[in-house]
Amino acid sequence: MGTSLISNPPYNMHWTPPELAGFLPQYTGYEIPPASNANMAFILSALNRIEDRAVILLPNSVLSSGQKQEQTIRQQLIRQNLLLAVISLPSNMFESTSIPTCLLVFDKHKDTRKIAMIDLKDHCTEETRDQRGQFGGNSHTGRTYHKNIMVIPPEIMQECLELIDSRQDREGFCRWVLPEDLEKNDWNLTPRRYFDLKIETSHRSFEDIAADYNRIIAQKNAIQIRMNKTAAKRLGYDCMDRECPDLSAAFGVVGQKAEKEKNISFGADDGITIRISTKEGIHPLVLDFLGHWKQMIMYLNNEANRYLAEFRDALLPELMSGNIKIE
Repeated sequence: MGTSLISNPPYNMHWTPPELAGFLPQYTGYEIPPASNANMAFILSALNRIEDRAVILLPNSVLSSGQKQEQTIRQQLIRQNLLLAVISLPSNMFESTSIPTCLLVFDKHKDTRKIAMIDLKDHCTEETRDQRGQFGGNSHTGRTYHKNIMVIPPEIMQECLELIDSRQDREGFCRWVLPEDLEKNDWNLTPRRYFDLKIETSHRSFEDIAADYNRIIAQKNAIQIRMNKTAAKRLGYDCMDRECPDLSAAFGVVGQKAEKEKNISFGADDGITIRISTKEGIHPLVLDFLGHWKQMIMYLNNEANRYLAEFRDALLPELMSGNIKIE
């Protein structure tokens, strides 16, 4: 039995690609990962070290990033038939971060071209863990914190292993897909994208949909950042400089209100403001926080879009039937 590896590398960290990286064995035949994110660099380095399997825990963004180099590397890994399974995990699984994560299982001796797409977001349980404060003086170190954590039950873990070994599908849980299926979706590895969706004829109340949407927007607005526009472009956050839509009129059609987004702004003033300020560069702790914050906003954007799609699908039949009229 050859070398295998389990890895939980740092998430979304900046790195400096080595000179002549294309000549190094871990990058030969692959696109060089971008300096803005080392996730793919960790994957390629892990694959260079193994002879059999590697299991790598990374943020969900690695599955669907539209960054050109990362998308190309996903394509190259799939075409070389190295990826065996993608396991999507829920948010709030770890004490240190709440962002959703995933497990990527690689196998250098695959006996199938298919890849297992597994989603565990609806198959976890919640438990409360006690934590002792570690920093901040006696007021914190002498205090016990209670935190709710999502946990994968042992029987679900066993079922994942059995489905991977048996190459079987299970509706709403696991589906085996071909590289051709992934190519049609721009090499997106998000498992739920490949599940068969059931079309429901009924919908939740507009009040519940609006409440869920506003809850997501409230979470996005809980942290408000002001950033120098030039610094934002240098750090890769200029893509978030957009006019947030005002959906009050759309939700008002069904008598509901929609909160407006106000979580980031840009200006000519120096520094970045996150209830703290900095005058001499950016502290590494702030950069680490921004990386986690950006991932959370991306996740919440997807959640908000999901509820907006639900709102649209619920509203259209009511408008067409005349149950709701727009003046």
